[in-house]
Amino acid sequence: MQNILDETTNQHVAFVENIKDISSTQDFSSKKLCIIKTNFKDLAPLKNLIVKNPNTEFWLTSSEISRKNIIQANYYGIKNVLPYPFDIKVVREFFHKKKSVSTEDKYTCETFSWLRNLKIMIVDDNPMNVELLAETFAASGLNISTFLKPQDALDAIYKEKFDLFLLDIMMPEISGFDLAVKIKESELNNDTPIIFISALSDSENKITGYDLGSYAYIEKPFDVNVVRSQVFNILRSRKLQYAMNQTKETFIAMVAHDLKSPVNAEITALEILLQKLQTKDNPENNEIISDLLQAAKYMKNLINNLLYKYKFENNIVSLNKSYSSLNSLLSESIAEMKYLAANKKQIFVFKNTAKHTSICIDYIEIKRVMHNLFSNAIDNAPKNSTIEVSMSENKNFIQIAVENSIKYIPTENINDIFDKFVSFANKSKCVNSGLGLYVAKRIIEAHKGSIKAEINGSNKIKFTIQLPK
Repeated sequence: MQNILDETTNQHVAFVENIKDISSTQDFSSKKLCIIKTNFKDLAPLKNLIVKNPNTEFWLTSSEISRKNIIQANYYGIKNVLPYPFDIKVVREFFHKKKSVSTEDKYTCETFSWLRNLKIMIVDDNPMNVELLAETFAASGLNISTFLKPQDALDAIYKEKFDLFLLDIMMPEISGFDLAVKIKESELNNDTPIIFISALSDSENKITGYDLGSYAYIEKPFDVNVVRSQVFNILRSRKLQYAMNQTKETFIAMVAHDLKSPVNAEITALEILLQKLQTKDNPENNEIISDLLQAAKYMKNLINNLLYKYKFENNIVSLNKSYSSLNSLLSESIAEMKYLAANKKQIFVFKNTAKHTSICIDYIEIKRVMHNLFSNAIDNAPKNSTIEVSMSENKNFIQIAVENSIKYIPTENINDIFDKFVSFANKSKCVNSGLGLYVAKRIIEAHKGSIKAEINGSNKIKFTIQLPK
């Protein structure tokens, strides 16, 4: 083996036949690489050796490589474990990289200014791995959060939005796989990319990682240049996707805004025309204009929902709160929706048992919520049915409920209908954009309240809103 090493950069490489021959005071500072043959029975001398020679990279080589041995070597800060006898090409490649342009020079802050303020989380119970990965990205401008305890990481996942997670798999308390499941279930980070970095190299664990939505699976010991490149490429792709989505959202918002004026004008004109025609004995024309008016009002509601979706997601909605009567608000909203309900011979029944209904709200926005809930009820309830609206109170909250029969009973998680573009319109055979309930939830949450849906009995759906007093 020594003869093979002589063929490469001789004075920069040290090869130690037996780890027992290493003294804790031995000096390898003049070497760029030290390869040590071992049976993994006593790696303790490595710790002081690596600390004392920070400019030297240490590898292990052995004929007894196992997953457990790799993890043990990784714990002591070994960056590479080679099967013995090892291929000299690996050593030549190491020096080829050393001679090439410094990686740090390639990844300057100026070159990767787009990375600035992007947030990544590193979770590994091995402090050396965490430190190595943090150093790898230190010059990039990334905002890096590191955790040795998965439980601490979990707390941060629920509080902050991250752009990428780097997770070890074998950790105490919570494994990397279990942590990934928690990330996918979280509200803030359910779509954040995950990379697993692990000494587990078998195909079963890799498949599990990819099944959990991992963007990459990197084996330890890892090449920091490869990890850096993978992370940067994933972040670049995510940033481009986000920019494209923002452009699309902005375009939709602009179109929706431009459509508001002509639709409002159309509604006004149709209402005047209908009012004039109702004085004459012409029911057929009345019905045609009534249908046109209903379609125009649906278009207006769709445009408003598109605009409010854009505003909420870009944090440009501000609530104008004042003390208002919810009793008056509900009565007005029901009156405004009676025409649409009448087309399907549906009726509203309103029951109020709350004594104190005046609370601090944005009147227009809460009214928008009720219009969306009532429209949803009218669309999904069968003809000749009743839509029940009730209001009650307890010590801390005013509670509003809207309950109606429904043609299609969903078997999925019922509260998924508050997500964007989710509706049961196809199965209910009605037209629905899937935005009304999404907007309603965002408005209620902006008021520090809550909204939920539940199935009552075999054919009824009930929406319940709680608004703080």
